[in-house]
Amino acid sequence: MNTTKKPTYLIIILLLLCYKISSQSQKFGEMTYNKAVNISGKQRMLSQKMSKAYLLLTYGVNNDEIKKELNSSKFIFEKQLQILKRNGKNITSIKLNVENVEKLWTKFKPLIESAPNLNSAKTIAKTNTDLLKACHQLVQAIESRAGYSSNFFSESDQELVTIINKSGKQRMLSQRLALYYTASVLFASEKRDFTQVLSKTFDEYDNAIGDLLINSYNTTKSEEELGVIMSEWQKFEINKSDFFNGKFNLQDVFVITNDMTRRFNVITGIYEKASKS
Repeated sequence: MNTTKKPTYLIIILLLLCYKISSQSQKFGEMTYNKAVNISGKQRMLSQKMSKAYLLLTYGVNNDEIKKELNSSKFIFEKQLQILKRNGKNITSIKLNVENVEKLWTKFKPLIESAPNLNSAKTIAKTNTDLLKACHQLVQAIESRAGYSSNFFSESDQELVTIINKSGKQRMLSQRLALYYTASVLFASEKRDFTQVLSKTFDEYDNAIGDLLINSYNTTKSEEELGVIMSEWQKFEINKSDFFNGKFNLQDVFVITNDMTRRFNVITGIYEKASKS
């Protein structure tokens, strides 16, 4: 009997077990970490989209598209939060962050469901950042968890997750630009405070575009989308002072920022499915 085969069999079995454990640990519940970062990143964007829509309705822009946007964003936010909660239920850090989002959401939801009025609009403009920060902390917790989910998680894996997060964040910043532009127009007495937030958001958005343009996970399609975004962004960039002084048409800001959000959603989806090398 050839006893030298036994160690070989044992090694193969151990390798298969390690592979199985590695594969399981690199999953966020039933989904990949790439998808989890993408979905949780959308929650940031939705918090801003709902806030923006409510302020626009309060301003008097009562078109059906904005009403539909507010309603659909609310339902998507709640559904995605349930998905993240279910898939992260066995991870303490994720569970705690989800609970924090839920706690803030129970206070925020009645505001956006109320009939448009100046008091609720001002409260939303001043408190939406708390919900946004909680959503961002959830993204960071998922991204961090991905980094040590397995000994086999490479630097390229972590780099890709970071790129997905950065691209996804641009969706949020697009909506935050429209939100605080609207706030600065709606509340003239507090224009200075809201314009400061607008300026900070503007710079953060602008700085990230260049980083995303030169990252190694771009495809022809993502580069095309980035090119269109940059041409749209230039409208704000070359008239920056007018933008900060509220001289842009609100409807134009609504349309442009929604299109930038949509295109960054496409780009983030491309990164989510990118191959890791």
